[in-house]
Amino acid sequence: MRSADQLPPFVDLHNHLVPGVDDGAATIAESLDALRGLYDEGVRTLVATPHLLLPHLATDAAIGRELDAHRRAFDLLVVDAAASDVGLPALGLGQEIWAPAAADLRRVLGRSDVGLGGSRALLVEFGFELRGTHADVVQAAVASGRQIVIAHPERYHYSLGASPLDVMRGWRKMGALLQVNAGSFGGHYRLQCPASERLAWAMVAEGMVDIVGTDHHGPRRLGVSPAEAYGALCARGEQAHAQRAMVVRPAAVLRDQPVEEPEAVRTPGGDA
Repeated sequence: MRSADQLPPFVDLHNHLVPGVDDGAATIAESLDALRGLYDEGVRTLVATPHLLLPHLATDAAIGRELDAHRRAFDLLVVDAAASDVGLPALGLGQEIWAPAAADLRRVLGRSDVGLGGSRALLVEFGFELRGTHADVVQAAVASGRQIVIAHPERYHYSLGASPLDVMRGWRKMGALLQVNAGSFGGHYRLQCPASERLAWAMVAEGMVDIVGTDHHGPRRLGVSPAEAYGALCARGEQAHAQRAMVVRPAAVLRDQPVEEPEAVRTPGGDA
């Protein structure tokens, strides 16, 4: 694996390193340990994305309380990170929003405290068992002027008879970006989703990996390595693709800058 000074400055837009708010890092010490490790692997900017489980939050007040809890825990982490004497990524706060239906997502589209690092971009997951294509969620985000980033589509279980890559093509055509987990390239999720590694590489082959994120959960889910993912992509001749997905596009998303047009599909009609 390359040393950090040989790597580009990675930007991570998906992880669970706000301490004690979801199924990720439980304590500030765990969060700082994970942040040190990611810095050593080349991550220079990181937006923490605790789960915002909209179907479990019955009212707007409940959403507000959840977001406030995230912010308080994040602010405590920032204080301790600032006092650290080792290198750590620059930190921002966002959410991984569980929104299986457009009605769920519409509840937060107008909130200024929802988005990746204060940007207009939303990291959205649909639930691992897809019910249809969830195109209504993408349409709702785009219609509101938000950039939607779909979390780990390679890990979903698609409806019987559906072509995963065709579904993903539809999302991208509507304006969504696709975020693949770094661990998927090395088979980290084989037990939960046997097709995830194959799908991740099929997406690479067709130029469909828009962003790579770690989905780091602290010590409870080890084996997530952005440096290894970058190395695996480079080993297959995909260094330019890796640079775009791990540096250029996520940085543009955070700045609310236009993201370059999604790459043209490289192999028409191919599927995993």
